[in-house]
Amino acid sequence: MAYARQDYTQSVRLLTPLAKKNYAPAQAQLAYMYEFGIGVRKNAGEATKLYKKLMSAYIAKAMAGDAEAQYQVGQLHYGGKGVPENVPEAMLWYLKAAELGHLISQYKLALLLDTGEKAPRDPKAAIDWYTRAAEQGHTNSQMFLAIKFYRGRDTVQDYGLAAKWFQKAAENGNAYSQSILGFMYASGQGVKEDKQEALAWYRKGAEQGDKDSQYDLGMKLLKGDGVPRSLSEAAHWFGQSAAQGQMAAQFELARLYAKGDGVRHDPVLAYAWYNVAIMSGHYPAGKPRDALVKTMNADEIAEAEQLSSMWKFGQLIRR
Repeated sequence: MAYARQDYTQSVRLLTPLAKKNYAPAQAQLAYMYEFGIGVRKNAGEATKLYKKLMSAYIAKAMAGDAEAQYQVGQLHYGGKGVPENVPEAMLWYLKAAELGHLISQYKLALLLDTGEKAPRDPKAAIDWYTRAAEQGHTNSQMFLAIKFYRGRDTVQDYGLAAKWFQKAAENGNAYSQSILGFMYASGQGVKEDKQEALAWYRKGAEQGDKDSQYDLGMKLLKGDGVPRSLSEAAHWFGQSAAQGQMAAQFELARLYAKGDGVRHDPVLAYAWYNVAIMSGHYPAGKPRDALVKTMNADEIAEAEQLSSMWKFGQLIRR
């Protein structure tokens, strides 16, 4: 709790006696704090000493068949904490734990086999471990499995199975899956076309901050597609998405400001968002921006150029 409220001095004071009593979670946290100089002076030697004690504590339990300890031994080998970094050795320990049903070990093993990070890639085994973890309810495994079926990567393309796993991940709150599931319901991919269901998933994703869901929801509201048309609400969601760098949303927001639809008519903000959209890669925004500039005076153009040049990811442009 002290660490969570950033009272690092208090955190170190409380963790130190626990670490001396060989309480593994305290050793792990304290080692991390020494490694990165959080609440204490950075001390790689002290961090290594604690990590070695941690390894000794976990290895005995791991050898006795404790799945959580096996996972922790794998983590130490993977990160090179107290021992030289050794990804193949980490994978052996992940495998032991995964075969005992340890959820995160199954996921970690799937990722390593999928990406081929410092070990040979094995897509078939990766799918098997994603599936095992997904069946236990692991959200990211459900999402990655869905993506494989959706794209036909390392397996046959199957929109039905993709929809099944996206649905499970979406129900677990994964915003990306909510966005894709919304698209699948909107287009009838792997599921029966259902505009209302699509809209519901877009809204869930949008409310969680997924920029593509925000853009898609904005487009539905802009066109009145399956929902009462609302330009002001469309502008809101375009703004949320645009702030996160979604170039199509930046373009649509610029158009709303140029027309005064759902927002006040403001050529300066329109020009600025067109500029940002172009910088994001939406080059067709150049044509309406160049048409807009003919209606603006020199001061307005200069202000718009300054606003767009100062835009930062995560921010809306304001005057």
